[in-house]
Amino acid sequence: MKEHPDYQDATTPKSSINSRRQVWHGAVALLIFASFTVLIVAKGLELPAFAQGEEAQHSASSVDGKEDAVGSAYLTELRAAGLGTYTREDALAETFSLDRALSFMDGVAISWGNRYGCVTCHTNGFYLTSPAVFFKDRPDFQKTQEQARAYARTWPSMADAHADDTYLEDTYVVATAAFLAISELQATGELSDVATEILDRAWTLQEPEGHWANWIVCNWPPFESDYHFGVTLMAIVGGMAPASYMETTAAREGMARLRRYISENEPEHAHNRGMTLWAARHVGGLVTFQQKRAWIQELRGLQRDDGGWASGALGSWRQRDGAAAEPWVQVESDGYGTGFVTFILMQAGVPASDPAIRDGINWLRANQRERGYWWTQSLRNNAETPNFLTHAGTTFALKALAAAEAQ
Repeated sequence: MKEHPDYQDATTPKSSINSRRQVWHGAVALLIFASFTVLIVAKGLELPAFAQGEEAQHSASSVDGKEDAVGSAYLTELRAAGLGTYTREDALAETFSLDRALSFMDGVAISWGNRYGCVTCHTNGFYLTSPAVFFKDRPDFQKTQEQARAYARTWPSMADAHADDTYLEDTYVVATAAFLAISELQATGELSDVATEILDRAWTLQEPEGHWANWIVCNWPPFESDYHFGVTLMAIVGGMAPASYMETTAAREGMARLRRYISENEPEHAHNRGMTLWAARHVGGLVTFQQKRAWIQELRGLQRDDGGWASGALGSWRQRDGAAAEPWVQVESDGYGTGFVTFILMQAGVPASDPAIRDGINWLRANQRERGYWWTQSLRNNAETPNFLTHAGTTFALKALAAAEAQ
């Protein structure tokens, strides 16, 4: 690992004891999504509108005796949808191209929205948080925002949602509300009526302890492995939203619960600590000076000799069956690790002139793939995985590049 000088400027989560609703276990969610995937393959149907997160893409693996056939058929279906799959053997670009990166992300985000009609963290969700300086005037970006609003308009009432035990309400409401709100606030500084409405719904679903108990927690890192990710995502919104919204009772009380959750639940790995640093960029007093300094140093210490960071080194997540494991993916510098940490460090106050940031940016410029993206292996141990973390990795690469350019 690279060594860095100290930068001067810059446990396990508790479970809910008063959960209002049953928490979905990973095995149950997998079985349900597996059934839908078998239906897709057999009937040529599209995923249901409530499909959320990577669960919606890789569900076939939990069906005994059908994993290989269904998984392969699903990958074929994805390629037909223009979403493709990605491998470390994909050719590097001869020269860095911002336009190629923007066009790639426009394409996968629109393809996902057209094909599935939902918002998912790894593809069109984080795409919505793409740098406004690069994207806000692009027609496909604006269309993706409208697709997210249209998706929210399809949701059943909360009463109907709660009557259906298979509806994954917390995840799709919180994720969609946060991604759309960040997108709108970055682009215009204002929240649409739809974003305001679904943010209010998200606060209503929040537990008294501050988290969302029905967030999918199914050992699928980095977005669906614990409650902390959804909490920090909403904290970012709370820090960015205008006072006219944050002074409402729902938002004010929701943020108080978020603060309490973050103060009482120490983030258990580097990725969550990075997300908390991002939130702290917008929410004063969210972390202490000592925490900020230690977490910056931790992220610095994970930088690799080539200047990049590895997603697999950002946490010791658990296997799909719940077994403990050290990172089981090939730990290598990749798009998500490098883009995420480089962006987070700048959010935490590390200047673009810092050697760690310069090396991270240089790695990104040298490791773009020919089609415009930055390769990232899925953090799930399964060969039949499209590696959609590549999409989020490309978004964070662009966020890091924009943040460095802004300085």
